[in-house]
Amino acid sequence: MKKVLLLLGIMLAFGALKAPAEHALLLRQRALGFQMARLNLNVRAQLGQTGFVAALSGFRALMADILWIRAGVAFDQMAWPRMQLLLHSATQLQPKAELFWEMAHFHMAYDAATAVRSDEKREPLAALRRKAEVEYMRIGEVFLKDGLTFNPESSRLWERLGTLYGNRLHDHSAAAEAFLKASQKPNAMTYLRRFVGYELAQIPGREREAYEVLRKLYLEGDAQRLPNLLRYVSQLEQKLAVPTAERVYIPRTADEPAQPQFNR
Repeated sequence: MKKVLLLLGIMLAFGALKAPAEHALLLRQRALGFQMARLNLNVRAQLGQTGFVAALSGFRALMADILWIRAGVAFDQMAWPRMQLLLHSATQLQPKAELFWEMAHFHMAYDAATAVRSDEKREPLAALRRKAEVEYMRIGEVFLKDGLTFNPESSRLWERLGTLYGNRLHDHSAAAEAFLKASQKPNAMTYLRRFVGYELAQIPGREREAYEVLRKLYLEGDAQRLPNLLRYVSQLEQKLAVPTAERVYIPRTADEPAQPQFNR
């Protein structure tokens, strides 16, 4: 009986000693976003039992790199569903690594989507290829949104989301919103404010809003007066019938390109 009580006392003392350390570790994990990530059965299936235990034991970065290498193999094999699962597991292991989310979205929304669109051997019907292409674009969108859940202040991820909406999904309203959020984050690139105006200019009924955004940028000075901004401003002033005396930009030559070509 004494031995049992002694053993119980030792266990209670050990628990009391390690509780503060475990609490500090929990707070640290929450601060890094790891408690938000889901180390579920999918992650275990991709890592195997040993790898899953290693991930739980503090080797998340190493296990994530291993999964990323496996995703590269799946990419070479054009095994897109398997690549998606591996990328998902890798991002869950490294949720604060912006590059993981960015590249995962790129592999799905661009690489996989482009591949299935042109793969007539696997799918002869063009309509079904297009359907699969859009589905992979949407998977890329989900990667970016999930990444922003863990990294809400990432201007880079917001920018990638805006680019996906504008260039691939042709949702210019969503693109303008994403670029606006990207422009408001720390270390935002200066061109993002112009992107907001460019996307708004492509939305029927929002030309006036686009013009006000781009006009304000134009008035900031030469640093903003890049060729594409000048083209958009000129087109909008004509489309909105802005009186000549109120226009901020008059093309110097008649042979300037009429259509915007580059979103810079």
